Amino acid sequence: METQLPLEQYRLLVEHAPTMVWRSGRDGLCNYFNATWLRFTGRLLEQELGNGWVSGVHPDDMKHCLEIYLSHFERRRPFEMEYRLRRHDGLYRYIFDRGVPLIDDAGRFTGFIGSCVDVHERRGAERTRATFLALAAHELRTPLTSMQMYLEAVRRQLAQGEPVATGALTRLGAQLERVSSLVQDLEDTVRLDADMPLVLRKEELDLAGLVETVVAHHRDTDTRRARGRQRHAFELSLGSGPWRVLADRQRLEQVVNNLLTNAIKYSPQGGTLRITLTRVGDVFELTISDPGIGIPAADIALLCQRYFRASNISAENFPGLGLGLSLVKDILKAHQGGLRIQSEQGRGTTVTVFLPETPTGDQT
Repeated sequence: METQLPLEQYRLLVEHAPTMVWRSGRDGLCNYFNATWLRFTGRLLEQELGNGWVSGVHPDDMKHCLEIYLSHFERRRPFEMEYRLRRHDGLYRYIFDRGVPLIDDAGRFTGFIGSCVDVHERRGAERTRATFLALAAHELRTPLTSMQMYLEAVRRQLAQGEPVATGALTRLGAQLERVSSLVQDLEDTVRLDADMPLVLRKEELDLAGLVETVVAHHRDTDTRRARGRQRHAFELSLGSGPWRVLADRQRLEQVVNNLLTNAIKYSPQGGTLRITLTRVGDVFELTISDPGIGIPAADIALLCQRYFRASNISAENFPGLGLGLSLVKDILKAHQGGLRIQSEQGRGTTVTVFLPETPTGDQT
């Protein structure tokens, strides 16, 4: 048996709904706004009635908003639209407004009723995502274009019976590494954005040996890429071990690789990178210092936010997706570790990684 709520209960439901609700009469003028709308705008009902609500619409959106409303009102057709509405604190927020015609029991048109929700954060996230996707496409296109060029050079040399130049293969390999790193960062970001934990395959590792391996790789890569310019110097200082950690080897290599890549990218040619491993109690501290451009003080606290780029770093001079440090932080958190960033603009940056020592006998 169908039951209906009493009229008073309907009124209370609409009045205190979490969405903003409005209603207009046959003349097109608004004759009702619920309490949620009034709390949002911070205005009295008397101020919003009639066409009063229009004063809260952003001037740049007003013409478009009224055209949609009036054209659909005349045709008595449902509509959907987005526009900026001034909130009680004076800020404009994007809202999604959906209106439908009201028809009484006799089939007569009596006006419109509509509901609105604040979609400002969603629009901001969509804009950020669109920017990020465009940047990701650009970052991937650059090394892929280079790889295609070097591959064509190798093919041409093979077709002509010439020995393949090792330089082309070296540069091809470097660009392949760059693409692989970008794809890894993208995969991890998608996983974390979906609230999926990072998959860790933990084993007992020698942290010092892992650091030495990653540093050696960057030293060799920097040497191959030098081509007439000064190479970076790598000063590695490892205290006495043992340096036992229970961790995912690939993930820790990703951490050290990201931090060294940043240190090299933002340091001048011939600059010295200092990598130090020390112990404080049962915590290992890996410190990577560079003499690079440094970071403005106001930006340091934001560096580990996804997609963030320091204000003194241009995408043209220093390409990147703004994912590296955010992933480093997430990986270290998954290992019960953390990091600290110290920097001064124009005087370099020091990043310290903290990892707990594996207690003797704990290899689970």
